[in-house]
Amino acid sequence: MLSDDPAHALLLGRMAQEGDTPLALLPLAAGARAGLGGAGALAVSATRLWLSQPQLVGGPSVASVPLTGVDRVGVRPRRGPLGGGWRLELVVEGRSLRFTTRAERGVVDAFVRAVRPAAGG
Repeated sequence: MLSDDPAHALLLGRMAQEGDTPLALLPLAAGARAGLGGAGALAVSATRLWLSQPQLVGGPSVASVPLTGVDRVGVRPRRGPLGGGWRLELVVEGRSLRFTTRAERGVVDAFVRAVRPAAGG
């Protein structure tokens, strides 16, 4: 899983530093409120959910949570004036997090399948 995207590269590098291997990687789309930093990425390993997210100042930041903290994952088509793609909703430790991706449906489905065993749906 090599990528030219800085958010992906940072995420994969951080995972490697932690001795973790991605099972699935999902590029995130910059939305209307994404600011100047661009897009980010989500990754899932056997034990953790990872996020690389742009910051207003400086490079992207990376965070992770144990998969046991992911309560639910869902995906639906994205509608609206900015076009297609998919809206991903994760409930992590009781907090609802929403992300947008323009990845192909097969890539989104693979990511959701990788998260679901821990999340229960």
